[in-house]
Amino acid sequence: MLEEAQERLSKIKMKEKTETVWVTEALGRVCAEHIYAVMDQPPFPRSPLDGYAVRSQDTAGASEANPVRLNVIEHICAGMYPKLKIGPGEAARIMTGAPIPEGADGVIMQERTDEGSESVEIYQSVTAYGNYCKKGEDTCRGALLMEKGRSIRSSHIGILSSQGIESIPVYSVPVAGIMATGDELLPVGTPLEPGKIYDSNGPFLAARIKELGMKPLLLGRGGDNTAQLAREIRKRLTECDALITSGGVSVGVRDCMPYVAEVLGADVLFHGINVKPGSPMLAMIVEDKPVFCLSGNPFAAAATFEVLVRPVLERMRGRSRWKPEILLGILESPFPKSSPTRRLVRGKIEDGKVWLPEGRHSSGMLSGMAGCNCLVDIPAGSGGLRAGEQVKAMLM
Repeated sequence: MLEEAQERLSKIKMKEKTETVWVTEALGRVCAEHIYAVMDQPPFPRSPLDGYAVRSQDTAGASEANPVRLNVIEHICAGMYPKLKIGPGEAARIMTGAPIPEGADGVIMQERTDEGSESVEIYQSVTAYGNYCKKGEDTCRGALLMEKGRSIRSSHIGILSSQGIESIPVYSVPVAGIMATGDELLPVGTPLEPGKIYDSNGPFLAARIKELGMKPLLLGRGGDNTAQLAREIRKRLTECDALITSGGVSVGVRDCMPYVAEVLGADVLFHGINVKPGSPMLAMIVEDKPVFCLSGNPFAAAATFEVLVRPVLERMRGRSRWKPEILLGILESPFPKSSPTRRLVRGKIEDGKVWLPEGRHSSGMLSGMAGCNCLVDIPAGSGGLRAGEQVKAMLM
C-alpha cells in the first residue's frame, strides 16, 4: 500500500546536518534551534506619529475653542535621544519613531495643534498612554522569535533583524543526486540517434528539487549494466545525501535495479506499491543513505517523487512535520477510465473546482503535465468518475 510505503520511509533515520547562515540569506531555510529575543522591541517608549509629547493631565479639556498652550522645551527626531524631562506645562516636539521623553505619557498629533516651535497650542486632549508605543510592546526580551523546525519567511527575517541578530543556525539543504538509467537515453544537446530518446526525467526532477528549495545534482545516465550501475551508485552516494534514479525497476529484460540492490547489499524498504502510475518503484538504504528508484515513465516518476520522495527530502531539510496539503474539489469534467488499482492523475484545482487534462493520462505523456498543480487521488475499484463528483487533490 502507498501508506505502508510512506510509513516505512518515515522511519528512515536522518543525520541532522546544520550550518550557520546570515539572516539576510536565510529565506526559505529551516531554523535548527529555538531563537529568543535578546532585547525589548521597541527598546524604548516611542512615538507612533509626528506631534508633541505631553503629560496627559496637561491636555484635559483642550479643544479648538479652549486650547491649551504648552512650552516646547525640546525637538526630538528619530535617532535622537531626549535630554530633558517633561514637566507641568511643557511639551516636546517629536517625530515618528523617536523616543518619548521622561515625564510624558502621551503624544498629540501635530494636526491637532498649531504646530508651534517654541510654544504650542493644543486643540485636543489625550488619555494616559494615548499614541504611546511602550517599551517591549512588539517583543519582550526572552520571547520566542523562531521555533526550531519552522521555515524562515521574509517576516521572520525582519523580526530577527530588528533584534540585531546577524546570523542563525539552520538545517543544511539536502543534496539530491539524480541519475537516469537506460541505454536508450541521450543528454539534451547531443544529436538524436535512431532508437534513442532524450532524457527528460533528469532535468525535470532537478528542476523540481530546485523549485522546492533543495539542491539537485544531475549525474547523467547510469546505463543498464548491473555491476557498472552498482559501482556508479556507490561512488555517487559520496557526493549527495540521497540518490534518485529513474528507469530499470520493472520486469523488462534490462530492468536491472532489483539486481543492483542485491549487488549493493542494500536494505530494501519496498519494491512495488499498489498505485498507478509508478507501481514498480523501489526504495532502499545504501550506506545509510536513501536511494529511490523511480519508473522511467515521466509522469510516473513525477507522481511517485511527490508522494514518496519529497516527504523524505523535506525531513532531511528539517521540516519533520511537513505533510502535503490535501484539498477537496469537484470534478469539472469526467474521468471515464476505470481504475482497478488506486490511481494518481494529474490535474488542476482552483476555487474548489478540479480539471483533468483530457485524453492525456498516459504515464509516458509529458504534455499533460503543463499547467497542473495537483495530483487527484482516484480510489481502487472506481469504474470511472462523473463530472460533479468530489475528489481529493494533493497540491504540488
